[in-house]
Amino acid sequence: MSGAGDAGGQRRAGTRGAATGRRRRALAALALATLVLPAAARAADDSRPAFPATLTDVDGGTVDVAALAATGRLIVVTLKAAWCPVCREQLVRLREILPRLRSCGARFLVLGPGPADELRAIARDTAFPGPFVEDQGLVLARAFGLVLAPDQIAPAILGVGTDRRIAWAQRGRSAAAYGDEELLERLECGPLGIARAVVDHAYLAARR
Repeated sequence: MSGAGDAGGQRRAGTRGAATGRRRRALAALALATLVLPAAARAADDSRPAFPATLTDVDGGTVDVAALAATGRLIVVTLKAAWCPVCREQLVRLREILPRLRSCGARFLVLGPGPADELRAIARDTAFPGPFVEDQGLVLARAFGLVLAPDQIAPAILGVGTDRRIAWAQRGRSAAAYGDEELLERLECGPLGIARAVVDHAYLAARR
């Protein structure tokens, strides 16, 4: 009996040992996955396209994109085409609440398909400070998946992070939906009505 008992105990001990070994191997695999997966996620994240550190505006000046994006509050407004009336109105609407947007840290860059002289005309007609950048050959639009047609960029408002990559995007634009409210919400800048009231108050105070 003692021999059978000893054999049974050895089998149970062996089974427990094997189970313990399996648990240890599973925990080791889990720990390895915990280390590897974030690294893989970071690598995948780093593969996303980024805006160049500098660009050239329609007047030939250098736009320091890295500096504009340093606070994580760079807003890129894309124009569908130079002939797009809704795109022009978008800039006018943003200009009207620009003091409020700037008080919330927003910095802007306007990206359009060009040509440069027509973008300069838009800047003049809308009085939006820009800077305005021509996306020659739609190189940037193509990198970010924003090509709408061979000579058109998908209209959007893009939030750019400190790494110069797109952090969020509000795509689409129409006379019924400009995305102003979404922009203010993203910037934690208060409702549109409050933003316009602040601008109106500043305007009236300046006239006194």
